[in-house]
Amino acid sequence: MTLIPGTTSSSTPGRSMLAAALSTVVAAGLVVVSTATPAAAYDVRYEKNTSWAWTDSQHPAKINIDQTGDVPIGTWVDNKGRPHTSRAYFTFDITRYQGADIQLATFDAKETRAGDCAKRPEVELWRTGSYTSGSSWAKPPVDIARIDTTAMPPEAGCPAPYVGFDATEGLRQALAEGKSTLTLSLRLPVAVEKNPRLARKYASQVGLSVDHNFRPGVPTDLQTLSGTSCTVTEPYQVVPFRTLDLSAVVHDKDLTDTGGTDELTATFALWPVDEPDARVERIDLTRDGQRALGRFRDIPSLFEHDRVYAWQVRAADSRATGDWSPVCYFRTDFEGPATAPAVSSTDFPVDGTPAPALSGTFTFDAEGVADVVGFTYQLNSGAPGRVTANHPGGSATVTLKPRTGPNSLNVWSVDAVGNQSPVANYTFSAASTAPRISATVYEEWGVSGGPGVPGVFTFTPAVPGTVSYRYSFFNEESRTVQAGADGSASVTWTPAEAGFSMLEVVGITGDGTELDPATWYFTVAEGPARS
Repeated sequence: MTLIPGTTSSSTPGRSMLAAALSTVVAAGLVVVSTATPAAAYDVRYEKNTSWAWTDSQHPAKINIDQTGDVPIGTWVDNKGRPHTSRAYFTFDITRYQGADIQLATFDAKETRAGDCAKRPEVELWRTGSYTSGSSWAKPPVDIARIDTTAMPPEAGCPAPYVGFDATEGLRQALAEGKSTLTLSLRLPVAVEKNPRLARKYASQVGLSVDHNFRPGVPTDLQTLSGTSCTVTEPYQVVPFRTLDLSAVVHDKDLTDTGGTDELTATFALWPVDEPDARVERIDLTRDGQRALGRFRDIPSLFEHDRVYAWQVRAADSRATGDWSPVCYFRTDFEGPATAPAVSSTDFPVDGTPAPALSGTFTFDAEGVADVVGFTYQLNSGAPGRVTANHPGGSATVTLKPRTGPNSLNVWSVDAVGNQSPVANYTFSAASTAPRISATVYEEWGVSGGPGVPGVFTFTPAVPGTVSYRYSFFNEESRTVQAGADGSASVTWTPAEAGFSMLEVVGITGDGTELDPATWYFTVAEGPARS
């Protein structure tokens, strides 16, 4: 399969498949261009040579580098009848393939002139050292290895539009040596190199089709619990869950020109440290730079209380498997404190007259259970809260505002990993903080008075420390009245018209706390207005 420069193929042929495709191209004298969308990032890439050169025995101290025109190999005769023997050299940039697994590398050249079409010679492909301006026929680039020989069949055409060589080993060797360039040489075998009938010329632009793949890298950022790095040395982190989602970021260098990446399989392995044969694996599909998950939710029986487990992860693409990550460890803890906490409150005792429903304090005590580090609590059906104990096995105090009437406070002791104790339930009652209202003339729920008839309304506190009242009559703006020394206050109100009315009163304490509202409903009787 021959590709246009800078593209990748849409399939992943092996050596034999690609060789068969190339043979078909040669036989037909055609160049095939792949137009399908790449299925993976490791497919064949076509590289053009970055430089070319040829040497000439008639000019043994000179080398021709990057000159226009074709490059000769073998022996050719100039217009003065002088024989020239030449060898051609081509350089490729191979930096992008450092660290890659090379599946197949095919060198191809276009034959532009043949000395004799009836007799096709074998042509050799060598890997050599780099050439410089100081290279020449007398001082050629160092021959490293002959890597392939090709003899074109008659049906290939003459000159042949495509001559292919297997350059796989040459590329592999250069990469193994850490080279950034690969230099390949075309020449005729020494035994026939001086036969002018076998001389050939090639286009100076040649190509290298490289079927390669990068092995996935070692996963990083391993997390046993979301947002928490795994531990590799004691003391190991503690896990309180019987279902886990392990995770890690996977890496793979394969990348198409359009930014496509390989689909990777991340394999997570987990086992009890004291029973390595009980190893369990889970897989996830992901791509380079993404976080993969190892879901161990379907086998909660795998995890036992107070046991140490190990895990690691590796990534693989469809061709190669990367190395395992370092081993992570964790210890399980599924049992909470054995004893429920003690709950008490001097503001809201269980027995006795209910205190007003103001904020009060509640104390939680671990009763000396050493692994208790805090408490969770929930008042009635409100949002749960969390408080830290003053020391392991100690106590904590919180301030809560109950509702008027019965209240239920649930409290649990909590250990360092979040396991809870049995629940302690504290039930108590709280009295309303609404002021009491009394009135002259306009009795509650009654029909009395009339337009222009004044009435006196008195507010008596339910909570000591009430210093003022905010009040409002039906359809009127609210006003404030200061309380007397005993905490009570009175206001006089004269209705302007008959009909339904109401009064709402809110007591305010010295620290600005607004208490529960009290409401007085009444009806102003029909009657003449008074002046």
